[in-house]
Parts: sequence; structure tokens; C-alpha cells
Amino acid sequence: MSVTSNPSPGHPDIPGLDLGPSPTVPARRRHALGLPAGSVRALLALMVLGLLWAIVLLYNPEPDKEIPLLFVYLQYLMILILASFFAAHGSSIGTPVVDGRSPLGLPRGIIRLLLLAGFIGLAVWMYLNKREFIEPVKAPGTLPLILIGSFALGYLVTWAVKSLAGVQLPYWFQDVQAWLALLAMLGLGIELVLQFVINPRLENPLDLTQWEGILAAIVGFYFGARS
Repeated sequence: MSVTSNPSPGHPDIPGLDLGPSPTVPARRRHALGLPAGSVRALLALMVLGLLWAIVLLYNPEPDKEIPLLFVYLQYLMILILASFFAAHGSSIGTPVVDGRSPLGLPRGIIRLLLLAGFIGLAVWMYLNKREFIEPVKAPGTLPLILIGSFALGYLVTWAVKSLAGVQLPYWFQDVQAWLALLAMLGLGIELVLQFVINPRLENPLDLTQWEGILAAIVGFYFGARS
């Protein structure tokens, strides 16, 4: 007479030993561009911080010469990004349910450390050289509202798509959002080149104020969409 046992998967066939069901590991979700959760946001944040540093280092203070308006856009955008990125940890970044891996696959906390150290260092640099930096008079007072509005719009659009698609956002939708934000950052980098390389050589410098606002709003939209 033979006795057939039905052992639990992953456990040895020992009569009378019941170790219970094997622990299940939550399946990792796919995120934008197939990268770990928060990677695109980390890239965007580091690029904005890099552009801010590039402006203050390239800026040649002259009598009554204002710092480019692009710097103001990036400042507000950086504050919005820092608030969003730090708030996302523990909810949409770095949790086992979401992914478990840190942004860009780097050691845990490295991105936050770089962003915090870079922004504080920038503030210290600005303070020590405050007499050399003249804020632009034409900076629109509605700029913070525009960025906050684009952030809120990104959140609402993604919430609507998620409600229609189910729990998981469509992969193509995540990738389109990520590429638009990265292309907007590329556009802001081109703006920087125009400001410091092209415009000084032109008799009638290009006025790119509207484009700067649109590109910054697209980046803000992405951070709202991924909140």
C-alpha cells in the first residue's frame, strides 16, 4: 500500500511536518521606460539642479545686468521637485509593493543626498555672492501658480487614465509622459545655450520667456502625474 503525499512547494517531503504556504513575493511592476520607480524623476531633478549650477557659474555679473529669467523658472521648479520627490519616498518610490529598488538602481538615499546637498550648496553660493546676482524685474508673479497648476493637472490627468485603465497605468502612457518631460528638460538645456552663447552675439536677442514657462510647466506636469 502506497501513501501519496502532497508536499508544500519549496519544502521537503517530511511526514507530519506542515510549514504552511510558501511566502509570496509581490511581482514588480513596470515603471516608466522600464527603469526602477522614481528613476525618471531623479534624472529630471538632477538635470534641473545641474542647469541651476550652470547658470550661476556661467553668469557674468555686469552693472545692472539681471540674471536670466530661466534661473527663476528653474528655482521654482526645483522647489516643487524637491517637495514632490521627498514626499514620494515610501509611497511611489522605494517600497516593496511598488518596486523595492532605489531610483536609477543606486544605493538607497543617494539621490536625495545629492539633491539636498546640491540645492543647499547653491543657496550658500547665492548668499555669499548675493551682491552679484540681480533678480529679473520682469519675472511674472503668477509663475508659482503656473507650476502648481501644471503639477495638479498632471495628477488629475493620470488619475483619470488610471481610473479608466484599472490599477496599473498603461505602459505606453507612462513612457509618453516620461519622454515628454525629458524632451522638455532638453529644451531647457537648449534655452541655456541660447541665453549664454547665441543671444550675446545677436543684435536683437531672442525672447524665449514663453517657451521657458511652457517647458518648465511640462516638467512640473510630470511630477504631478507620478505623485
